[in-house]
Amino acid sequence: MIELWELGGDDDRRYSNFSRLTRWALRHKGLEATVHPVHLTDKAAIAFSGGRTVPVIRDGDTVVRDSWQIAEYLERTYPDRPSLFGGAAGHGLCLFVNTWVDRTVVAAAFPALACDAIAIQDVADRDYFRASIEKITGATPEALKERQAGNVEKLLRAVDPARATLKRQAFLGGAAACYADYALASVFQWARIVSPVRILPADDPLAPWFERILSLHDGHARATTAFH
Repeated sequence: MIELWELGGDDDRRYSNFSRLTRWALRHKGLEATVHPVHLTDKAAIAFSGGRTVPVIRDGDTVVRDSWQIAEYLERTYPDRPSLFGGAAGHGLCLFVNTWVDRTVVAAAFPALACDAIAIQDVADRDYFRASIEKITGATPEALKERQAGNVEKLLRAVDPARATLKRQAFLGGAAACYADYALASVFQWARIVSPVRILPADDPLAPWFERILSLHDGHARATTAFH
């Protein structure tokens, strides 16, 4: 049985967008996993991985960390199961989308919603998370809350390439979801878990796409503890 270590917040909120990527990758491959929630500050719990961040998986004697590295491992190790990338060309394109999401979309989402995300942290992690917010953004959570509307607008502008694409096809992967879809959707999943603010208007082409993503794999992602 594969084991997965991921962040756990207050009220058992599994809020890490990177861990959600690994959960989707496992579900896409039809693989079950035993999940271990860890606190943001509990670095000892994942010290065996040689790193300080989640997600981490253990598959037999093999330990892999980092959501992208895990996806590549699953694709390589379980080639007879549904492909995450759709071949070599798809692998390269999914890497591009994954990198775009990390460097552009996550970078826009954090200042927009971290002011709410602090409230769903376990009490043991809140001081650490506050310090991380101030280090990354140069602002306090309270100051970011005052700027939230403008920061949400910046986030929605940042995902416009995906919006234009999803006006023409059901998924970034075309007719079916692939890892590129999960990479972008992980940010919106993080948003619905950490903040009561609904950032996607109902008439946004991203809204029905995200609903389709939430319905995949028997609605596994939809069923998690979230605000909406």
